[in-house]
Amino acid sequence: MNVSDYLFRRIRDAGVTHSFGIPGDFALPLYAAQEKAGLKTIVMTHEPSVGYAADVYARIHGLGVAIVTYGVGTLNMVNAVAMAYAEESPVLVLAGAPEVGWQVGDTLFHHRVKSPATQLRVMREVTVAQASILDPTHAVEAIDEVFDAIRRHSRPGFIEIARDLVFAPVTVTPAPVARPAPPNREALDEAVAEIVARLNAAERPVICAGVEIERFDQMPAFRRLVEKLNVPVATSLMGKAVLPENHPNSIGTYFGRIGPDDVRKYVEAADCVLALGMHLSDVDVGFDSALLARRRMIQATADGVNISHHRYPGIALADVLAALLKADGLTRHGFAGFARSAPQSAAAKPWGTGAIIDELNRFLTPAHVVIADTGDCLFASVVLRAEQFIGPGYYASMGLAIPGAIAAQIARPNWRPVVLIGDGSFKMNGVELGTARDYGLNPIVIVLNNRSFGTLRAADRDREYYRVRPWDLVGLAASIGGHGIRVTNIEEFRAALREAQASTGFVLIDAQLPEGDASPTLLRLGTEYGGKIRVE
Repeated sequence: MNVSDYLFRRIRDAGVTHSFGIPGDFALPLYAAQEKAGLKTIVMTHEPSVGYAADVYARIHGLGVAIVTYGVGTLNMVNAVAMAYAEESPVLVLAGAPEVGWQVGDTLFHHRVKSPATQLRVMREVTVAQASILDPTHAVEAIDEVFDAIRRHSRPGFIEIARDLVFAPVTVTPAPVARPAPPNREALDEAVAEIVARLNAAERPVICAGVEIERFDQMPAFRRLVEKLNVPVATSLMGKAVLPENHPNSIGTYFGRIGPDDVRKYVEAADCVLALGMHLSDVDVGFDSALLARRRMIQATADGVNISHHRYPGIALADVLAALLKADGLTRHGFAGFARSAPQSAAAKPWGTGAIIDELNRFLTPAHVVIADTGDCLFASVVLRAEQFIGPGYYASMGLAIPGAIAAQIARPNWRPVVLIGDGSFKMNGVELGTARDYGLNPIVIVLNNRSFGTLRAADRDREYYRVRPWDLVGLAASIGGHGIRVTNIEEFRAALREAQASTGFVLIDAQLPEGDASPTLLRLGTEYGGKIRVE
């Protein structure tokens, strides 16, 4: 067995069937080894897209793999890997590296920046574990350490391999199976007993569900707990759809004063808030943490449990869920459903983002996965009812959605991606739709085209540099092998959705909105958040 045999065996054992990448000279041995191992690469147009695609594949599949060349490839996707780190996505970045002799000497080889180790030092800032394979004697151990850290923390890891060592022989000896450290049973029992007592005493409890429920593979256990407790569930924007939004206990997405009033009032009136897998970032709480009183809060994450003002460190979310499911004394509450505000007829609404979201609420089925990019397409999705939803709700980097749609359909061929993206974000990597065409994929892409960076405009005011110059998106779609439809009202949009659903190729719907159009959610965000950033 050689280094690459062992590496790709670990990848295959994780259930990965496809990686994402762009070949480059230092990475060519890795690509050859991957082909030999029976894995396929989806070749993207630009390294940031590689990172975003691997991120979304990881969110769905449990591990995503990116393969890039040394220096120019790896450093070109730092931002995408940073988002995966911030949003707890288990991505493995594989990079080629120069021969060992070049790295230990002072050779001025191409793609070098400051020193041969610059790439590794940069990646340390955006990954949870790193390995530089310069000696095959320690390769197996180093690879295992990175894989174990990715799994344990649900965050990216990085491995670079000198290209003259990719096929170097290694000896693999059976190693002890890496198991997570057992929880502090006494602390866990004490924390769970306190959680049970508080839930049982509560007259109006609510669960706030965050993204860690999905990241740490706890969605089945979480759903069983919800049904055992029979309490209402609001998700964070990051955790949207960790409980399907047609579930009888779902009350929608909590986003503070920026989100729907009925959800906000219900959550903030609760006498006990059980926050599971939710970090309470500024985005989670709608930019105002004071709305959720700490004295009523129980927070369980992968790092520990906080109950009001005291903490049980080192108790994992999975252990808390498992213990609550086994707890005999947990009271079943009498939640009888939540009367959500009835959506206004899309035909009765002015043409704009709000009408599009209402129409999508009628169009979406369990076979659709919605992937929203950053901007009003994400904020407007607070009131979208989706079975599967992916969006960059914390790190908030533009550019995720279209590469993410490719990865989502590769990971789950039975899903049909529906992309929501602004015209500003689309200009970053919209031509990646040509990659979707190359691999026979058929996402439905809806461009909310208001000819502006709408979030900045709403939070500040109209400025020249917030305006986005229009492109012929219909012509662009045709030029890269797809179909484009320009729509200017809700009837045309509804017809375009029907046409897109019937298509076997990708369809781009250019939704021509009034300039400066903004969803009700974005308008509230401008009011609440704008004062923090506005400069006169």
